Amino acid sequence: DHALEGLAECQRVLLPADEAQQIDRMLNFAPELKTPVLLYGLHEAYRRVEVLKQTRVPLLVSLKWPERPRDAGRNDAANYRELMMREQAPAVPGMLAKAGLKFGFYSDGIDTASGLRQAVKKAIDAGLPRADAIRALTRNVAEMYGLGDRLGTIERGKIANLVVTKGDVFEEKSTIEYVFVNGRKFQPLKEVHD
Repeated sequence: DHALEGLAECQRVLLPADEAQQIDRMLNFAPELKTPVLLYGLHEAYRRVEVLKQTRVPLLVSLKWPERPRDAGRNDAANYRELMMREQAPAVPGMLAKAGLKFGFYSDGIDTASGLRQAVKKAIDAGLPRADAIRALTRNVAEMYGLGDRLGTIERGKIANLVVTKGDVFEEKSTIEYVFVNGRKFQPLKEVHD
């Protein structure tokens, strides 16, 4: 297929899989690519944890949790499936961690530190252990992209990109004190914390 020729030289391919049926489709399609794949989205993965456990495909979970559209009117009622996804999606990371699956987080358009913090905190409140949340933001993603030898943990010889906070990083009152980029220290301005 000429449409797939560009994928022949890719080291890994990201496949969209937010809903349960997309997860099924992409898991069936992935072997045809003959290259490593990562599934991303996964808000409805609570319906496919056992299937994902069997395949062991790396997973990128969107931190942009499903919510009621801001422009929805009073008469715009969500269907049962949408309501279930809104309720269950933040629990997906905890379910994946419990099943022993490797997953990482991605921002999916959330562009503020407080927005990211709130999204990860929502997953923690829904059952994700804090240690697994840290791994999903650091080590796991680096390893999925083949960069675990350079990024993801604090070790000699790795690139020193760190964020140092005062207080628990996932708590609302914590503040970013320092940012290290490639070993160079930066002190953020107070108004940049958000």
